[in-house]
This record gives sequence, structure tokens and C-alpha cells, in this order.
Amino acid sequence: VWLSYNGEFYNFQDYRAELCKQHRFASNTDSETIIHLYEEHGIAETLKRMIGMFAFAIWDAPRQTMVLARDRIGQKPLYYTQLSDGSIVFASEIKALLASGKVDTEAIDPVALVQFWTYGYATGEQTIYRDIKQLLPGHYAEWHKGKLSIREYWDAVFGMDESDQRPLSEQADELEALLSDAIRLRLIADVPAGLFLSGGIDSCLIAALTSKSVGVDLNAFTIGFEDATYDESGAAAAVAAHLGVHNTILPVTEDVQPHVAHIAAHFDEPFGDSSAIPTYFLCKLAREHVTVALTGDAGDELFGGYNIYDAGLGRWGTARERRRFRQPASALQRGRDVALRMLGTDKWLTELEMLADPRTLQTILADAVWESAQAKGAYASREQWYGRTEGADALSRMQYMNMKTYLPDDILVKVDRMSMASSLECRSPLLDHRVVAFAARLPFASKIDAQGKRKAILRQILSRYVPDTLMDRPKKGFGVPWGEWCRGPLGEDLRTRWLGESNRYHKTAAADLLFPANGSGNAALQWNAFCSLNFFKELRQDA
Repeated sequence: VWLSYNGEFYNFQDYRAELCKQHRFASNTDSETIIHLYEEHGIAETLKRMIGMFAFAIWDAPRQTMVLARDRIGQKPLYYTQLSDGSIVFASEIKALLASGKVDTEAIDPVALVQFWTYGYATGEQTIYRDIKQLLPGHYAEWHKGKLSIREYWDAVFGMDESDQRPLSEQADELEALLSDAIRLRLIADVPAGLFLSGGIDSCLIAALTSKSVGVDLNAFTIGFEDATYDESGAAAAVAAHLGVHNTILPVTEDVQPHVAHIAAHFDEPFGDSSAIPTYFLCKLAREHVTVALTGDAGDELFGGYNIYDAGLGRWGTARERRRFRQPASALQRGRDVALRMLGTDKWLTELEMLADPRTLQTILADAVWESAQAKGAYASREQWYGRTEGADALSRMQYMNMKTYLPDDILVKVDRMSMASSLECRSPLLDHRVVAFAARLPFASKIDAQGKRKAILRQILSRYVPDTLMDRPKKGFGVPWGEWCRGPLGEDLRTRWLGESNRYHKTAAADLLFPANGSGNAALQWNAFCSLNFFKELRQDA
């Protein structure tokens, strides 16, 4: 039995002693533990036992079977292509599959291209290449004699079980215990470890619980920008001082713009999240001090932290009305649910996160691309998840959709690629599957309180460690002034490049929309345009 493995199996020591009774170990590694667990219990039972972030392949020689598996949330990537003869090629990066020479690089997937321009990322199994697929989070696949079968082994559906009606303080006690154990496991490392600290609730909570565990030896890292709009170093320093944590400000002093093409190239396909830029510099600078960093990723998805949730809930009435239908059984909610279903409930949830509406997309994309994507169902892979939350409250439906799409297809892709670019390993305690399962069962009021404050349960825990004055800060986006740059020479250069671009996927005339002469424009779409230009340039060079 052979293993190819990327990631971390945090709790592998829990099984080693028992396995040693039946299996001979040649090392003290988590990877060897996976092999012996598989030999003892098979793939499904092995995955049930694993707490971690991982993608791996097992070649079972006696069964002549290849098993591919990916962690529950999708922290680690796993791409594959199945060839016409039934054989399969797999890797952690798209560029590795391209290097195999087995992929038709001219075969661009129109559905993935439409998804990229709509949301900034391809959803689910899709990639920009028709022949390359991604194994979904929480799934494993078995290949045997040319046939590939894929199975789901885990999910946490939000809003379908809200039986936990305990007081918020009791729920917070349980969550604090879960998070503390998740942090304990992620601090097990034979290399220097630290954590990322911003002024936000999520990273502050991780810092508070980690400092409680390890004390003053904890090292925290905060990125600093000259532009106060994007700089959170002051807020982070105040929290660190209160917790007694050693905080290092990592100032970005060099010109960022020359690095953006290099940053975009790490994704191997167009990727529409410009916060990859500060993430890259944070990881690059932190790597000078540590090899492992804890993050606060997933706090917004799990506990209702995004501003967009307010926009979505606003379509369900006023704050006072919403308090009357937090429970799925509410008559008022049932009435609104019926009305919204008649109008296309799933559609309005989908539309909330669109960077570009269909009319804009038809201005940007070639007619053949748009028509082909519509014929194949451009949003089907995204909207399939709505069926699992039928009857749940609107907040839970939005959270679950983000858990299945935005988190694994955008946030975790960004963090993984940017950290790996600097050989830094990022670990997120909030992405422990036990924490995710707990969050999925929380009632509305534990996430958004009667005053409309989001992340109510996280605030409850954090208030035990820091004063309210350090918690109640305006939420800042993690970004760079890309839109401002595009109103200067950069935008003029990109407009010229777009007008000179010759491919069958986009309309040249879209330059007027993307980079108008007056210098205004949509910053998100301008970043998409930049990534698209770079991708197709590289594609031509590699052809």
C-alpha cells in the first residue's frame, strides 16, 4: 500500500499505539499512520478518524485500486484528469497536470469562465480547463480498472437542526472548549509556530485562546500598510498588548504593483480575489520568522459575520420582523418562504454575490462562450446545494452556500496558494470539522443577536478575554487600493492590452466597460480582467 500525501493529520497519535499492536511502524509520521489505518479499517473509516487538512492518494496494490481523498472543508487541493483510455492523472496543482502533457490546454471550459467572471472563481469540480476537475471537499474517489467512482463522506448542513436552545453562555462554553482543543492540535509542530493577528474578532479570539494555552511565548504577526484604509496594525497591537502577546508588525515597504502578475500566476487559472496580494505579503514576511501560522479563517462563514448577510436578510423584512421568524417553524417565515420560492428563492441568494449580472457578462464574454455556458448550466454546480437547506432560515442558507462555494473555492484557495508560495503552512482552528458541525446547529440568535450584531457567540467568548472597546471596531476589508491603481497608468495599460487582446473568449469592445476613459470602473471586474489577460498570455506562450 503506497501513499502520496499533502497536509496534516493532527490527531494521528490517538491511533498509533493501537495500530502498533498489529502493524510495524518505520517512522513517527502521520503519513504512515494513514497507511495502517487504511489497511485496518478501509478508506471510509479512516477518513472518519482524521482531524486535519489533507489531500492524498493511496495505491492499494492487492486490490489494484487508487483512492483519492480530500479533507472535509477543502483546505488542501486535489486536481485530476481522466484520459480517454480510462487512466487517471492527479496532482495538488493544475500546473503539474499541464506538465504531464496529457491535458488539452486549448479546451477551455465555458462554464468555469462564466463562473469566474460572475463570482471571481470557478465553482465545485470546475476549473478553467475542460479536462481538469477538482475533487470536492468531503469526498473521496476510487479508481479501479479505468472506472472512477466518487463518494461524499462528510457534510454539515446549516439550519436543519437548531434544537440547541441553551443560553448563549452555555453554548459559548462548549465552543470555547472545541476551539481550545482545535488550537492544541494545530500547535503540535516540530518547527516554529505563530499566528496571524488583525483587528478582527476571529483572529483576536484565536490569539486569546492560544495565549491562554501557551502563554507569553506566543508570537503574533500583523501586516502593516501606509494607507490607513487598509492598515489594522494599530488595532492588532492594542489586542496583543492586552493579551501579553509578542506582536510583530510586518510593514509592506516595497512597491506592490510589480509583484501582482507573479502573485496571480500562482493560481494556475484566473482567480478574482485581489486580497491575494496582501495575503501573499503577509505570508512572505511571516515566513522569515515562523514555518506554521494559525489563522482566523472561516469565522464569517460559520458565525454570520459577512455584511452580505445583512443584505440578504434585508430582503426578508425589517430587523423587527426577522426576530419573529428565526425558527424555521414560524408561520411568518413559512409564508415568506413560499412567496420567495415563487419568485425564485435560490436566484436572489445567488444574485447577492454576483460581481457581474448577465447583461454585463454578455458585454464581456464572446457570444459563443455565453451561449455554451448557459446550455450546460453555468450555475448548476453552485445551486445544487440549495436543495439541502430547503426549509431552513435565510441566514443558514446563505452560510451553507458560502461553506460549499466561497470558502473552499476562494478563501481557502487564496490562503493555500499564497502560503505555499512562501513555504508557510497556515492552520485554521475554526476549520476543525467539529467546530463546523457545531456552528451548523446554532440557532439564529447565537449568530446575530437582537441588536443585529453578527458573530454573537464569538463575541461572547472573546469578551471573557478582551474589553468591548477592543472588539467593537469597524470591519475592514483585507485588500489593496486596486481600483485607485486602475484609475492611473495601470488602468491605461490594461485598457491598451485588452484592446490588443485577440482570443475567442472575450469581446474587445468590453474595454469601454472595464476601463472607461474617465478612469472609473468596477475594481473587482478590473482585477478579473487583469487575471484574464495574464492567464491567456501565459496560455499562448505555453502552446
